[in-house]
Amino acid sequence: MSANHSKLNEIIKIAQDLRAQNLRTLAVFDLDSTLFNVSHRTKKILSEFAELHQLVELKNVEVKHEDWGINEAVLRAGYHPERDLEMLKNLRDFWFEKFFTNEYVHYDVPYAGAVSYVLELYQAGCEIKYLTGRDMLRMGIGSEEVLKKWGFPCEPGQLVLKPDRAIDDGFFKTDWFTKVNRTQYEKIYFFENEPVNINAVLATSPDVEIIFLETTHARRETVTAQLHRIFHFGRPSC
Repeated sequence: MSANHSKLNEIIKIAQDLRAQNLRTLAVFDLDSTLFNVSHRTKKILSEFAELHQLVELKNVEVKHEDWGINEAVLRAGYHPERDLEMLKNLRDFWFEKFFTNEYVHYDVPYAGAVSYVLELYQAGCEIKYLTGRDMLRMGIGSEEVLKKWGFPCEPGQLVLKPDRAIDDGFFKTDWFTKVNRTQYEKIYFFENEPVNINAVLATSPDVEIIFLETTHARRETVTAQLHRIFHFGRPSC
């Protein structure tokens, strides 16, 4: 078993041991590109736009799980930002209009092992929260539906969304962590893929142990801190 994935088992063991001592553990999970592969959502949107405008290359293009947004897929399909400026502007508007919606989050698929890991952690006595940059108005209903559809534990209060889409994701998450009552928990874990958010939480809540999901991110920052890094939640048998 790899050192990274033995860490996942270690967290479960810690949660079990702390529960036996009547002590509490909290695990906080981001959604997009942490628990869920969103490339299927983007692929659906690109396919719909391509169908509307009869763009065969775009309709057939592969959207890879490591892509961020639509830029890589568009280049892979053979379109150029300068030559195809008007079409790409329309595509970005179309993508933005649909990507952040209750309807289209249903195209997301959990990463390997994500559902079973969160369930196992929950059954070990760890409290689960989903802390996402999605906003309540556009994505609240769909986010809850998708968590339940795939079998993630999802009870009232577990899903934490931004009250307003205009709030910066990093600020929203760091502010949430600073308000967590530290006297309630012996250990707090945070699973996140975006370096901007990771660095912000590290700076403001250094007691939180972060697991870095190296899936994809906005490429605005890098993580230089020594953290446990994983690509998914799949774990080989011990």
